[in-house]
Formats: sequence, structure tokens, C-alpha cells
Amino acid sequence: MRALYISHNGMLEGLGRAQVLPYLKGLGKRGVAIDLLSFELAGSDQDAISTLASSLVGSGVRWTPLVRKRDSRLRVKVEEAAKGVTQALRIAIARRPDIVHGRNHLPTAIADVIATMLPRARLVFDCRGLLGDENVDAGHWTKDRIEYRLVKRYEAHAFRRADGVVVLTDALRRMATDKGWFGRAQVEVIPCCVDTEAFRFDADERSRMRRELGLGDRCVLVYAGSLGSWYREADIARVAGIAKKRAGKPISFLLLTPSKPDALVALLRENGLLENEIVVRSVRPNEMPSHVMAADVGVSFIMSCFSKIASSPTKVAEYLACGLPVILNGDIGDQADLAVETQACVVVQRFSDDVLVPAVDKVLSLSAEPIEARVRAAREVATRRFGLEEVGVARYEHLYESVVSKGLS
Repeated sequence: MRALYISHNGMLEGLGRAQVLPYLKGLGKRGVAIDLLSFELAGSDQDAISTLASSLVGSGVRWTPLVRKRDSRLRVKVEEAAKGVTQALRIAIARRPDIVHGRNHLPTAIADVIATMLPRARLVFDCRGLLGDENVDAGHWTKDRIEYRLVKRYEAHAFRRADGVVVLTDALRRMATDKGWFGRAQVEVIPCCVDTEAFRFDADERSRMRRELGLGDRCVLVYAGSLGSWYREADIARVAGIAKKRAGKPISFLLLTPSKPDALVALLRENGLLENEIVVRSVRPNEMPSHVMAADVGVSFIMSCFSKIASSPTKVAEYLACGLPVILNGDIGDQADLAVETQACVVVQRFSDDVLVPAVDKVLSLSAEPIEARVRAAREVATRRFGLEEVGVARYEHLYESVVSKGLS
């Protein structure tokens, strides 16, 4: 089987490294020959591109990088799409893929053109979120903007046109089914998964990193990832303040982010944390596992809004894979389902003190379990619900086989 996979996210970026390449390499090992067409940020390091290209030799993935500008204007995106169609068509004519797979809306529009020109090719729309509604919820667009109308119109077309659809959550699948959004598509729910070999617990590495970060024997809460519009920074800081009062031992807050940290640091200070209790680092993707496993509790709070019905936060899977119990809010995607995972997850539905205080007590109690038991419980949930091979690659393989066999019947 051959697939042409198109991503507007670059493979040199954290998202491409964590949420594209591992899946494609896994499919490559299972016999799927993949051509990957990605848009790398303008100014990307050419040595890094060469190094990554060399690393993919023999993996079953052939990579063609194009250039993406840091410019979200409609005209620029149309120009990039046109270049993508030209290059994708060259690849498709040479390789004759069975599957043309678009990761999100713009790549799917490119894939749609190619699949239409190659009648035997099946189209997969990998919906990573409700893009138009995300931009509205974030305050970037209004619903009368032409960008919003175009995105929603194409989204509706892609759901109806595609032979296969990937969504991140059962919540979105149920809603879209009820509203009649899907056409002939085989629909697969594939959450943001984690490579449990890359994100794993290592006692010696944990000790080394805790010494390097100056964490001592403190109880360490960690937040990993971007900050800003989607993230409930005030509530993250409140949880840290409650933990400081109730942990029964000194605490630290480890902030691992590429974003400007000043606002969250100020909120942590307002909630009682001292300067020497806040550790801020910006780390490369390959350094993230060792930093996360140095902590004791993972925190993930995201703003509740319509578009987040489609979201699957990667950080939750990564915390669990590193052996950390997690405190998170349940009104995002399928996160409410994690409430049954009582040995690894604490799910809150509101942010009032009467909810947060017992939730913090519970997650602190989980973090204080013997570390072998704590890690075993968290990683079991990570593997069963978010395992890269067990869930992600297996479901992509099943989708590919299903849409190809349906096309042949």
C-alpha cells in the first residue's frame, strides 16, 4: 500500500516531531510506503533538514519539504496551497498512491485535488480540530469573516467527500454523526498519542534531572506546553497555591514552555509561590521526557469553548507516559472519560474552591504513592488510551485498509 501524506506543519517543529513522524514511521514498519510532503517554516535550518532527511532513510517514509511563511493572510495560504498541489501531483504521478492523506484543512484541500485527478486514490481528511471555530473562540476571527466562511464551507465538503475521516475525539464523532456531517466516510477516532518508549520513566534520569533543576525532595508540579489564549493560567496558578498549602512538604512549580512565561509566573507569585519555588525552562522536544519525569504531578487546564469538543491535549498523554498522575478539566474533548482512571487522573468539572481543594488533595495523594506503583498505574493508562503503536498506528492502519478495500469492492 502507498500513501501520500500532506502536512502544513513542519517536521522540524515540535508538533511534526511528536504528532506526525512517529505515526508515519510506525505505518512504514507495517509495510505502508509513505511519501511525506510538509511545509517547513521559512528560514528553517538547512542542516537540520538534511539531518532529518538522512534519519528517514530506510524508515519507509520519503520526505519532500516545502516552505511555509509566518503569514496567515488568505492570499499567502492560497499561494502555498498552489505550490503544494504542484508538488503533490508530481509525487502522485510518479508513485500512484492508494491513499492521499491531508492533515487538517488546507492539506486536505490539496489532497482533494490529487485524489480527484487519480480516480483510484482514496482521500483521508485528518481533522485535527474545528479550525474556523478555533479561530473564532480565540478571538482571531469573527463568523462574518471570509476566512471563517471559506474554512467552514470546505470543512463541510471534506467531511462529505472523504473516503476516510480521522477525528481526535468521540465527542466530535458523536456530534458530527448526529448533525449528519459525515458522508460516505469510514470514521476513526484517534486521539493525540504518545510514544511510550520516548516518554518513559527512568529512575536514574529522574534523579539526575531533579539535581540539575535544583528540585531536591520537593513535590513538583509541572506544566508543559504553550501558554496564552487557550490555557487557564489563573486556575493553573490557583492549583499550585493550593498544593503549597496542603502538600505537607515543600513544593516547586516546573514550567516547561516555549511561550513568554511572565503572566503565569506573576500569577504563581500571587498565589503564594516564592521565586525559588518556580523553575522555568524552554526545552527542545527531545529533552521534554527527562524534564517531565522529574516532576510528581502534571497539570492541564484548558479554556472551555465549542471548538474544544474536538481537542485531545498531547501533554496529558505525555505526563501519564512519564509516570505522573494528572489533574485536568473534563469539559475538553473526551477528557471526562478519564474520571474512571482513579489511580492516575483527577478530573474537575468546575474551578470553585470546593472542587479544586479536594481534587488537589487527591492528586497529591496519588503522587505520594510508592513510585513504582504510581508509574505503573499512569503508564498503563497512557498505553491503553494513548499508546502510539497500540492506538495511533493501529487505527491509522485499520483506516487505510478499510478505505482501500472499500474502493476495490
